[in-house]
Amino acid sequence: MHVEKWDEKNKKGCCPWHSEDTPSFIYNPKTYSMHCFGCARNTDIIDAYMHTGLTYIEAVQKLFEEAKIQYTFGEVGVKTKHQYHYPTLDELNEKSHASAYLEKRKISRETIDKLDIREDSHGNISFNYYDTNDVLCMVKYRPSHKIPKGSGEIKSWCQKGADTTPLLYNMNRVNITQPLLITEGELDTAAAIEAGYTNAVSVPFGANNYSWIEENFDWLEQFDEIIICSDNDEPGIKMQKECIFRLGSWRTKVVDVPRIHTDPVTGKTIPMKDLNHVLYYEGKDAVINLIHNAKDSPVDSVSDFSDISNIDLDEIDGVKTGIEEIDSKLMKLFYGSFTIITGVNGSGKSSFISQLICNSLDDGKNAFLYSGELPNFQSKNWINYIFSGQRNLREYNISGAQYWKVTPEAQAKINEFYKGKLFIYKDGYDHRVDSILQAMEDTTRKYGCKFHLIDNLTSVNLGANDQNKFQKQEEFVTRLIDFAKKFNVAVVLVVHPHKLDTMRRLTKMDIQGISAIIDLAHRIISLYRVTAADKKGEPSKKGNGWYKEPIKYDVLCDILKDRMLGFEGSTTGLYYDRPSRRFFVDEKTLDKKYKWDDAEYDSPLPFPPPQLNTPADDEIYGTIKEAT
Repeated sequence: MHVEKWDEKNKKGCCPWHSEDTPSFIYNPKTYSMHCFGCARNTDIIDAYMHTGLTYIEAVQKLFEEAKIQYTFGEVGVKTKHQYHYPTLDELNEKSHASAYLEKRKISRETIDKLDIREDSHGNISFNYYDTNDVLCMVKYRPSHKIPKGSGEIKSWCQKGADTTPLLYNMNRVNITQPLLITEGELDTAAAIEAGYTNAVSVPFGANNYSWIEENFDWLEQFDEIIICSDNDEPGIKMQKECIFRLGSWRTKVVDVPRIHTDPVTGKTIPMKDLNHVLYYEGKDAVINLIHNAKDSPVDSVSDFSDISNIDLDEIDGVKTGIEEIDSKLMKLFYGSFTIITGVNGSGKSSFISQLICNSLDDGKNAFLYSGELPNFQSKNWINYIFSGQRNLREYNISGAQYWKVTPEAQAKINEFYKGKLFIYKDGYDHRVDSILQAMEDTTRKYGCKFHLIDNLTSVNLGANDQNKFQKQEEFVTRLIDFAKKFNVAVVLVVHPHKLDTMRRLTKMDIQGISAIIDLAHRIISLYRVTAADKKGEPSKKGNGWYKEPIKYDVLCDILKDRMLGFEGSTTGLYYDRPSRRFFVDEKTLDKKYKWDDAEYDSPLPFPPPQLNTPADDEIYGTIKEAT
């Protein structure tokens, strides 16, 4: 790294990272690092080596070699995501295409240097993304000319072979004690800095991608005030709403970018979309005024009644079961609603809730699972079976009984599909209500989880005793309903009946706890495992000639309560495929291929599935006794 005009006595020279005539690049012997007071960049010897094109590891190795210190680099130690390279870029000279384009956009040389904006050998503008340790992690490019609509030309791209970690542009230069401005694009951040508002960052991949929230969540939590400045188009408005929701309405403000600029001389109107347009047409003062006059987010707890939309239930999003016969009655488990699922031991609750999770993930709706009884590995195994389906299972026998395993290839693909979509409460973690609800809120805000399933009520530490048990149950259910409404998510709670070991059809009054739980729920779904006597149609009462009609299904899904659509009292018969642990009603649901599975199959599965030659129902359902 070459430093111009080096002054050995005062330990300073011209910064190699940007063009300057007056030395502002100063060495600090206490920290063994350099700091530029012009562009605010910190640099050490590792950075200097990386500037030559070395990776971080290569730079460290070179430093050890030059210091003549023996070293070994093995697999043990801190695991890094990527090997980062500084890009080989030309400086942004005044006669370049990139410089001319930025000048047209009213971005000065001072701002260009401050943001370390450069160009590649083809004249494309490069934006360098640094983490908070000033390590270059991503380089993003865009053409140095206006892109015509419909031309098909790529608007931006990232450096090939480099990391694409969704950091925030300019996050290494902001002050966490001051309000943070988040813009939709790098040029909007440049416009804010050009106008004098330096505490600004840009999202990395536009208004439709929110992965940056998860990646930088802890860093963003440090700010007491966050100002959102997105484009005034539909994606920008959506970005505003998502940021308010995920980052917290209590600390977020919104910049209202005007849609029209009126020329004061000619009276001609010109459309505007973003902060850089405001800088171009109306100047720095207009940009600063917009930022300083950002509007407060609305109070989450209240709404003006006139603003309440007239929406039909079919317009409300939610989680479907994936079984058409049930979805035709329930439509979906609506966002903002609370559902109870019940059934005695062996009725199929574990399979049913696992199938709900699979369908939620397949529809692109992230989910959170609290499994208070089953260990996490068992919950995962169960969901793996349903996700895999029969086509990805392999049969084996133990003592003449049939068993199945998910193939290693399918397990690997399914596990990859889970990433960033399904989150489960840790085994052995605090089972108190506050802790569980906090985890639900965090996964909703950080990961965008829209489906929350708590299995089950008895495993939650309510902090109750014999005197206040029912009161604590009611309080917990009330808080779950409040959570569903506040965060607009679907919440499902598994509740056991009073008697767990007797297989029988349930009513609402059989649900464990007090009637308040039943009253509060929007929906109650009960599962009943059809017995051998049910399937034969044997007489239920001897001597009177009254016989029950044979039931062909394996499980009956009873809707005991439906405050949303009024299908209370309806029943859907379901078949159960023991190998895949799926409920199904026809060939379509039995052979459903989830999105993780990219294989093509030439022929359908045999239907109905062949009878199994082993009485191994207890492996799935558990031991039960029939009601007498």
